Amino acid sequence: MRVLKDHEKLDRSEITALIGKIRAIVYTRVSSDIQIDNYSLESQIDICVKEAKTKFDINEDELIVLREEAESGDNPNRPMLNYMLFLLEKELGNKVIFLHPDRLSRHLHLQQQITHRIWELGCDLHFVEFDLQKGNAESMLNYNIQGSIAQYNKAKILANTKRGRQTMVSNNKIPGMNRIYGYTYDKELNTLVENEYEKERYLTMVNMVLEGSTGSEVAAYLAKKKHPAPKGDNWYQATISRILRNESYMGTYYYGKTEVEQQNGKRRQVPRPRDQWQKITIPAYIDEITFGRLQNCLDGNIKNGGRPSEDYLLKGIARCGRCGAAASSGITTRTQNGLLKYYSCTRKTRKSYSVETGEPNKICLGENWRVDMVDSLIWSEVVRLIDNPKTLIDKMLERISDVSKVKELEGNRDDIGKLIKDKESSKARYIDLYAEGIIKSKEDLSIKLERADTEISELNKELSLITDNLELNKRQNKNTSPGGPLLKKYQNIINNELQMKDARKLMSILVDKIVLHDNKRIEIFYKFTAESDLILSYNDVYDSINFDKLKWVLESSAPKWNEIKHMYPRMLKMYNEDLLSFEQIAEATETDWWSIKQMFKAKGAELLSTKERGIKRRARDFEKIYNLHYVEGLSLTKIYKDYELSPPYCRQVLEENMNKIIN
Repeated sequence: MRVLKDHEKLDRSEITALIGKIRAIVYTRVSSDIQIDNYSLESQIDICVKEAKTKFDINEDELIVLREEAESGDNPNRPMLNYMLFLLEKELGNKVIFLHPDRLSRHLHLQQQITHRIWELGCDLHFVEFDLQKGNAESMLNYNIQGSIAQYNKAKILANTKRGRQTMVSNNKIPGMNRIYGYTYDKELNTLVENEYEKERYLTMVNMVLEGSTGSEVAAYLAKKKHPAPKGDNWYQATISRILRNESYMGTYYYGKTEVEQQNGKRRQVPRPRDQWQKITIPAYIDEITFGRLQNCLDGNIKNGGRPSEDYLLKGIARCGRCGAAASSGITTRTQNGLLKYYSCTRKTRKSYSVETGEPNKICLGENWRVDMVDSLIWSEVVRLIDNPKTLIDKMLERISDVSKVKELEGNRDDIGKLIKDKESSKARYIDLYAEGIIKSKEDLSIKLERADTEISELNKELSLITDNLELNKRQNKNTSPGGPLLKKYQNIINNELQMKDARKLMSILVDKIVLHDNKRIEIFYKFTAESDLILSYNDVYDSINFDKLKWVLESSAPKWNEIKHMYPRMLKMYNEDLLSFEQIAEATETDWWSIKQMFKAKGAELLSTKERGIKRRARDFEKIYNLHYVEGLSLTKIYKDYELSPPYCRQVLEENMNKIIN
């Protein structure tokens, strides 16, 4: 039994091998609405697989199970739902098994559409907890009634939930919220109460900024004092700014700053007008005058960076070869010959400080690259290829003349065509939803239709490119000279005087991304080829721009982590047993964290989230803190002074793990 989850897909060879072997697909879904869903994915799978065996004599190796996690039943574009229809089109199975009709959808109109789509593919639809008979009028009536009831129940539950929250707010209570540093959410009182430890830290931040410190200096100070950060193990400059910009510390928490709206079943938050915010009184830490002075100080700390730089070529397409993040022109140096600009990894400029070490975190150690030199090299190569495109055309022909590549292109063309049809259908659904009153206004309808048109336009562009490639293959098979008017058009463009914005536009048409590596290598990923196998390598480039030294090579470079793979056992122990983060491991081994993470992924190591690592660390420290506090009788303040374990951390450790003693 093959179980697919988290957007996991079968490759084409697997699909081909499974045709005729798979008899049914099991579709399971849970949404993010805990009040609505009473199912688990595991229970759905167990029940549906058992049904397939007992009722249809289908073995597990004849099933594919699709897991749809945290997706609303109102969403017509669920990844696994669309993939289920795709597999049925590819003739993988002739039956779909659901636990209940509401796993298909809780919206009647969408339920009907999907049902008829499955039947149009010549496949059967079966529900474990509902007897659906396609040709039976009474059964179809009950099916539609059930869909209407499910839609009504969902709307009723959500309306009651919203009404309950509004009642709590009117009674000066907060119906759940994200954490605000300096306060603790009291679950019994449903409001924010003072967190004495964090309140003291907040007032320290305020005083430091009022006395002239920057956000970065405040973050460094708190890290060196080993005060726990709100989330994770690092204090960020942005965290300090976000806390000090929050007006809640004047004693008023505003509920309803945003509201949730659904688009295609996806929820997103949109801001509400300030006059619709609802006030809830909480403990005040500063007054309005102090808050105003604080904002003026924060505004004064923002350095005047001048107008955004527009004189570099690779805007939006440059990438750091070390960590994969975007590279931008933000670093400058002044020399005798004028101001020099550099491409630099954006992860190098993030200012954060480790609570454990108090030192700045070196997130990326990639090199900086001279903008003028890189731009000259890249532009020269692009112009050279356009002026004499034989190399580029040969690579295109080499790719598309491969039979397997042609089949892949044809498959992609069919998939995109199907997506375009789905998007067109979604426009019709929006109009139906507007007619039913679910979409409230013409403006909302226009926004949804506009977005659908934009997506269709982008898909048509991609479809056009694939069609051009297939047409080029046909011409090659007929010994027709390739090339066409497109490159002629670009040749005419570059022969004229180009402004930077025009050069950028041309780059965005031809080039997918430029990767800047530490070892003076540049990878150009053209949009015309499947992958980059033309790697621009230039050594001694800082001495002079000598294009004779440019060398095109065809081999791909080995992954960066190959240089540190001998340390993998040691690093794995540090990660799993010492519970160190990738950044901490990198600092201890004098390597870079990105290479470590890529190595762990390549070797199949189980990666921990920050939350999971924190839970494990607190479980590890429980015995020590319990003995210090309850056996030796030390106060939490004394533990903090002697062992550098903060009182909030100790309380959390004891609260999470005390059941070990009780049980």
